[in-house]
Amino acid sequence: MNIVYFIGNGFDINLGMKTRYSDFYKQYNTQNSKSELIKELKNEIAEGIINWSDLELAFGKHTVKLKNIEEFDEVYEDIVDNLADYLISEEEKFDFKKVNVDSFLKQLSTPEKFLTAEDIQELQEYKNQWKNNTWNINIITLNYTTTIEKILGDKQANFQIGVHHQHQIIFKNIYHIHGYTDKRTVLGVNDISQIDKVDFHENEEILEALIKTKCNRVQRHKVDKICEKNINEAHLICIFGSSIGDTDNYWWQLIGEQLRKNIKIIIFSKGEDVKERFAQKAVRTKRSITNLFLNKTNLPQEEKNQFKDNIYVGVNTKMFNIKS
Repeated sequence: MNIVYFIGNGFDINLGMKTRYSDFYKQYNTQNSKSELIKELKNEIAEGIINWSDLELAFGKHTVKLKNIEEFDEVYEDIVDNLADYLISEEEKFDFKKVNVDSFLKQLSTPEKFLTAEDIQELQEYKNQWKNNTWNINIITLNYTTTIEKILGDKQANFQIGVHHQHQIIFKNIYHIHGYTDKRTVLGVNDISQIDKVDFHENEEILEALIKTKCNRVQRHKVDKICEKNINEAHLICIFGSSIGDTDNYWWQLIGEQLRKNIKIIIFSKGEDVKERFAQKAVRTKRSITNLFLNKTNLPQEEKNQFKDNIYVGVNTKMFNIKS
């Protein structure tokens, strides 16, 4: 059985790190602006941005204010440099000794345990199809930080993390599809429809920097191809800590395609805190998140209706609540 995790910034936030966009902007706005172009960008992204994908969309819109590749590079590199330096600083502040590594590894093997009783039963029965096989776990992260690597410590890839029905559970690897804070950092959009300056649609240098899939392709590091292969071979995909934003539609569409193979998807998300006596409100939130994801796919409505029961949603769970 192949289990793939798709992890967003919510993982770092869950650890207590200050990696929200609002945290970064407070710091970014205090930095000296090297030009009026950078000042203008800072003014435009001061309000109305909640998630990192909102920033990426805002930058795509901001391109109408830029005349050429030189101006693009100046503004783009300023925000990427400041973001990377900020995240490095936050990562250095965090005490990884406070993380319960054993709990983290155990949760990777049994994410269904944080769902409802019926969901647990259905997913355990589903996983039992592979009870006589090794289970392999891969992580695809949207984050630039290396928090997971620091949690894992000396063991980074291809090691046993548990046993099921006397068979091994193997952690295979972690892949940074958007790069790291210190190399191949990708901050951009999904496609040219999210770049407002039409003149830039024909500029290969800008497209190679700003369109995420193209940026990965031209760098030829093969991480994107490995991630695609992992998703295509997955039996269970868990999305954690992601807003499922439009700037990563390529990946939501690819994951959506796998539903045609009758795989299962678990989405862990934050939502409105509601009293347990009003459980129907939690059901509404779960339905909303399911529809949010399905509407990012290319599936026709008939298939969306057909596969919605293959998607399980956990809202405000203790999944990856691993800080001691």
